Amino acid sequence: GAARPAGARTTRRREQTRARLLRAALELLAEQGLARSSVEGVCERAGFTRGAFYSNFQSMDDVVAALFAQQAARVLEHVQERLAGADAPAGLPEVVARVLDLLPVDPQWLAVRAEFSAQALRNPAAAQVLSTARDRLLAQLAPLLAEGLARAGRRATTGTDELARAVLAAHEGATAPGAAPGAAPGAAPGAEAGAGGARAFEVRLVTAVVEAFSAPLDAATTPAGGAR
Repeated sequence: GAARPAGARTTRRREQTRARLLRAALELLAEQGLARSSVEGVCERAGFTRGAFYSNFQSMDDVVAALFAQQAARVLEHVQERLAGADAPAGLPEVVARVLDLLPVDPQWLAVRAEFSAQALRNPAAAQVLSTARDRLLAQLAPLLAEGLARAGRRATTGTDELARAVLAAHEGATAPGAAPGAAPGAAPGAEAGAGGARAFEVRLVTAVVEAFSAPLDAATTPAGGAR
């Protein structure tokens, strides 16, 4: 076939360099966090010079932002794939199980999420990116929760968007380092209590949230903007 134009080859090499730098940064962040990660460390692991790094990123904060965007897109893609053509959950335990199955707990993703959340505390632009990513995920979860509750004979007592936000907050809290009962402070989810114990804790927490934000369909109270 015809040879690629020089510009196309350069663009492809740049994309490959950026991808390798991001993979190296992801590994370092998961292993030792942003405070102990450095441009030099990323370059050494990726096999590139500092010049290659700075031709793609301005700083480690810039890398974390790029990683968050990449990982958030993958989470959303995972959710969309799992929802496509899947049977609707038939009861409250199935609703909770489906939601938790849609929200994978990956140590590398948790590390990136934690670092970017810290950025969002001091950077309004990062906070906006975090909010937009969360809203996109919530838009996928809310209809699932509404349908699942209806099939389970329940309805949201608030808007399903608010229910989805509460469920996501419970999930993020349960997967924070050291959150599970018995876990050592700073430990990854399940590191001390065992993955099964951490998951059981998350199931109990999310189930309690769903029950608190919903009621049986035959209850006399009227939902405040929620799905009937």
